[in-house]
Amino acid sequence: MALEVDSLLKDRFRILRPLGEGGMGEVYLGEDERGGVAEGRPVAIKSLRNDLNGSDAQLFLRRFREEIEILRRLRAQGIPAFVDAFEQDDRSFLIMEYIEGHSLASLLDLSPNGLRPSMVAEVGIHICRILQHLHSSVPPLIHRDIKPSNIIIRAKDESVFLVDFGLAREFHGEGAARTLVGTVDYCPLEQLQGYPEPRSDLYALGATMFELLTGQVPKPLNIPSLNAVAPHLPVAISEVVDRAVQGAVEARYPNAAAMLKALADCRRVLMHVEAPSLSIYDNPDRAEQIIQNWGREEKGLVQGSGLRAERLRQEAQRRKPLIFGLLILLLVWAIFYFRNRSHYVSEQNQLVMEALNDGVPGPGWRLDTVRGLFPADGLGLGPPDSRWENPSRSGCSFKSMSAVHPVRFMSFRVRRLKSAPRLLVYSQPWGILMEPRENRYVARLVKVGPGFTLPDGYIEDHSALPALPFDLGRSLGVRLSIDGTIGQLTVGRSTRRFRTKEGWNSQSCGVVLLNAVNRTRCLVEDWQVK
Repeated sequence: MALEVDSLLKDRFRILRPLGEGGMGEVYLGEDERGGVAEGRPVAIKSLRNDLNGSDAQLFLRRFREEIEILRRLRAQGIPAFVDAFEQDDRSFLIMEYIEGHSLASLLDLSPNGLRPSMVAEVGIHICRILQHLHSSVPPLIHRDIKPSNIIIRAKDESVFLVDFGLAREFHGEGAARTLVGTVDYCPLEQLQGYPEPRSDLYALGATMFELLTGQVPKPLNIPSLNAVAPHLPVAISEVVDRAVQGAVEARYPNAAAMLKALADCRRVLMHVEAPSLSIYDNPDRAEQIIQNWGREEKGLVQGSGLRAERLRQEAQRRKPLIFGLLILLLVWAIFYFRNRSHYVSEQNQLVMEALNDGVPGPGWRLDTVRGLFPADGLGLGPPDSRWENPSRSGCSFKSMSAVHPVRFMSFRVRRLKSAPRLLVYSQPWGILMEPRENRYVARLVKVGPGFTLPDGYIEDHSALPALPFDLGRSLGVRLSIDGTIGQLTVGRSTRRFRTKEGWNSQSCGVVLLNAVNRTRCLVEDWQVK
């Protein structure tokens, strides 16, 4: 018994008009008036017939409930979304997302000689993706009824949908099913014998593609070679279809992923990198015109593609000298730039050495080594200048001009321009390594190698300094006093005293910025060494 138009189901779904009917029931276009998943969108309402009796009624009810459970668990692109399922007035209802568009069967009615291979390959790719999802679920699902009328191209975005899961079933291995269902023209032998498996869906997809390309309904269990039926079609797509419709299961593609790859390769051969336009829904006249264009023989297209490829090849040949010339100019520019940059850094370092030797850091001391420095209001340590000589270390060291004049006192100011620096203040063989930790400096006593060329590692002494509070401001004063084995470090306003195992008898001292990175940049100024 048909449902009345404008009637309301479950106080929520209103019947708008019938869409079709079959042996199990009817399908209606409806509207969700209360909201939920399909709020503001039309829905498809599938109703199970209530005039069946005996074994037919039980069989159809079981299949209907199985379809509900399958759609309830499926969530994938290209499959109508499940909305609701219920019983009312002794009838069972399934509410699904409504896919508004054209089925491939209706497109074949407009183009009886077949569709263009590019479109068929694109549709095949989309269906293979859907089958990948079905076959890889746990347990695997097989559709068992792939055919042109069950494939829809949605109007609003040209998405490809596989519909009608009324025959879909779980696959539990060989011999698990003894159901002779499906559409005979698209069924392989094992499905007609009652033993369908995932590769049966690949056969049905191949048979569907055969019909889409030729306009001929495939012969049951005896689909001829596509190349023999339509020799004008590209060999690439003929090979894909012929393998998919092999009678022996083992001769087909092993899975949907393998067939998907073959179709993707076929699409590249057809020189259609992007999907063809499927915008056919502006009006009926435009739909018919574009469908007829899809049905054209591919011979002219292949010739046009060859001419286009040759034209692109010639254009590429003409561009080669220009590209080569640009590369030469870029290489020459890089050589001059880096050479000039290197000379610039060397000149700046020489200026620093001359300035320091004129009285910085104090009388009786001379500059011994300088690396990666920039003379801007003091000694700039760290990138971008230090990367030209030593990417991980930069700084300077001083030596006493007297043989009996060891370091007694060092002071300087660090003015950071970016992140807080990691500093090593040293007078051989001891050094104070200061590392920023959040809002404070952590200082520890370490042993250092000779001169400015410090080894990669440091030998730590057992003596350590407590953490020094440090305000991460723009400027920080550092003062190190040495008296035999007694040392005193002042950072900002905090002072710590410490003791070493041996004295600080070195005649060299310095400051080094360690592990420099591009975000670190600081200036060292107001030097004093005594």
